[in-house]
Amino acid sequence: MFGNNFDKVAEYYNNNAHAQKIAAKRLIEILKGMGESNLQSILELGAGNGILSNLIKNNFDYENIISTDLAYNFLKFNGEPLKVQCNISKLPFKNQSFDNVISSSTLQWIDDLDKLLKEIKHVGKKSFKGAFSIFLKGTFYEMDKVSKLTGFGNILAMKESRYYLENFYKHGFNVDFCHEEKHTIFFDSVREFLNSHKRTGATVKAKKPTTKSNYNSFLKYYKKLFSIKNKIPVSYNIGYYIITKQAGK
Repeated sequence: MFGNNFDKVAEYYNNNAHAQKIAAKRLIEILKGMGESNLQSILELGAGNGILSNLIKNNFDYENIISTDLAYNFLKFNGEPLKVQCNISKLPFKNQSFDNVISSSTLQWIDDLDKLLKEIKHVGKKSFKGAFSIFLKGTFYEMDKVSKLTGFGNILAMKESRYYLENFYKHGFNVDFCHEEKHTIFFDSVREFLNSHKRTGATVKAKKPTTKSNYNSFLKYYKKLFSIKNKIPVSYNIGYYIITKQAGK
């Protein structure tokens, strides 16, 4: 379902992925701050059109990058020569194939995290390092409040950071770095935000049909409750995680 959403907006994504670009840039800054310089063989999960892999190429030495994504049209816009369309919870790679597994703005979409972490553990070498940026609970705080008030729209039920930490440890990973950051992006109008958000593909189907009245109420109350100096704020809560395999695991 989500792959289909992203396929539909692939040509618009890069111009609207404001928060996703922040998440990718900060993940790169964190890796550099930890002294990383050569990432060797890299598997990127949910690579999309290549926002993260482009930053990697500009900041690190590496042997190769394999970009994976479920959305075929996304991969057409990805400039990497090695691309695989697949469900990242069913990775078509051999045991201990990669030095690094990276992903930005993807893991919040995963329903079965257990299955994905088993796959990551399988394809990662013993000296593997994982680097992830994940949207957390608190993202779209304003939209969530106004949606509940007006009956218009819906947002993904995102997890708290603790959920990911517990699952990393459960599956035999050490968490070498964990940090949570809040970011706010401002738009000129609620309508502009909604149009931009739709063009990222990161949308969730409404629980029930909505009307034009619901929509107009959403525009009105979002602005009334949250506007700051005539600008419309949108909150994002992003978690950053660097993991390695526990000894003997």
